[in-house]
Amino acid sequence: MNEIPILMPHMGQSIAEGTVVKWHKRVGDEVQADELLVEVESDKVAFEVVSPASGRLTVCLKEEGDMTDVGSAIGILASEDDIGMGQTSIAANYGANAVRAEAESIPIESPSVRTEKKLAGDLPTLTREWLSPSVARLALRHHISIEELEQLKGSGRNGRVTRRDLLEYLSTRPTPTILGTAVRADVSVEELKKHGRVVSMSAIRRSIADHMVQSIHTSAHVTMIHALDVTELVVLRESIKESFRAQHKVNLTYTGIMIYIIGRLMHDFPMINASTFGSYILQRDAVNIGCAVALPDESLVVPVVHHADTRSMPDISTELDRLVRVARSRDLVREDIEDGTFTISNFGTFGSLFGTPIINQPQVAILGMGAITKQPVPDEAKGVAFRDTLYLSFSFDHRVIDGAAAGRFFKELQDGVNALTAEILCGIDA
Repeated sequence: MNEIPILMPHMGQSIAEGTVVKWHKRVGDEVQADELLVEVESDKVAFEVVSPASGRLTVCLKEEGDMTDVGSAIGILASEDDIGMGQTSIAANYGANAVRAEAESIPIESPSVRTEKKLAGDLPTLTREWLSPSVARLALRHHISIEELEQLKGSGRNGRVTRRDLLEYLSTRPTPTILGTAVRADVSVEELKKHGRVVSMSAIRRSIADHMVQSIHTSAHVTMIHALDVTELVVLRESIKESFRAQHKVNLTYTGIMIYIIGRLMHDFPMINASTFGSYILQRDAVNIGCAVALPDESLVVPVVHHADTRSMPDISTELDRLVRVARSRDLVREDIEDGTFTISNFGTFGSLFGTPIINQPQVAILGMGAITKQPVPDEAKGVAFRDTLYLSFSFDHRVIDGAAAGRFFKELQDGVNALTAEILCGIDA
């Protein structure tokens, strides 16, 4: 009999925890493979967790209303099925025995923690009872010593330090200097208040920060900036945007146009539409382009336009409009944010000309769009002419993409964007 842990699913790059909303099965109930087990949600996404195999629900580690970290076990399924390599509930973490040990408060050391021990000599005595693998990795990433960890008061079972505990500690553990004076690692909030107003990071903001730092530590970031002449695009969009909205009930946006064009270019740049897994590079078949959306609480989510290479301009515009609306109303579901292969961040909506966006792991590139402005350019007839210019910032993982490939990618956009958009936009009403 196999014991399969049911985990709180990953629900987006800036989501660190979820809440159990409703168990659809009780302890002792028989369950079929792919049958609905439990509903969970974050502040952004609602998700239905289905059974990975046929069997019987033996333990509910979390009750309805309980909140827990992404990747933590919320229940155990007993099954005769061989779930194989595809079931991440066992393979990705530390196995069912560790989950049951947690439920019964039995100390057990995880393989992941033992691996971390080999990587860092300052964490020699970590056990599953005291520190989870994800917390150990976070501690290592931020160079937290064993002495600091021992001083933390954990909110988990038996006083165990949780990811939330460590993130809260990090929010009051600044490393810069205050007014020229070095800050101690054990600085208190009261001491910080002597120099100004102290505001704690929200859980979402801490998760975003951790994800961004992880990306910088993972990828060899390089950013190239290109000034794209979009004068013809601006003229064409202005000429048809009203009729487009009247016909399709959505706006024709520059982000939607860029998704359409890049979706078709990706087939010529398989190393850009890729992901890294250790020493392997996966050139993805699907072209799924995410669009970063800023939310009212200053958090971030990246909904995805799936199969952007095959969808029409009206279809992409309609889907993009829907994704932005449900993101801001916090009605996204997991399917809306998963399986992205490339990301676009349009910071031009805030007036910025260009920036250096951070890659959305495990992708290998991200495109930043600045504001479209009139810029002077040399003109043989006039001497100087003002052209509508869009600055594009292309951040890429130099382990996978070389500067020459990035340059060719920009050249395809520069040489083809006006001709492509003229053909695309003129055919929208057809």
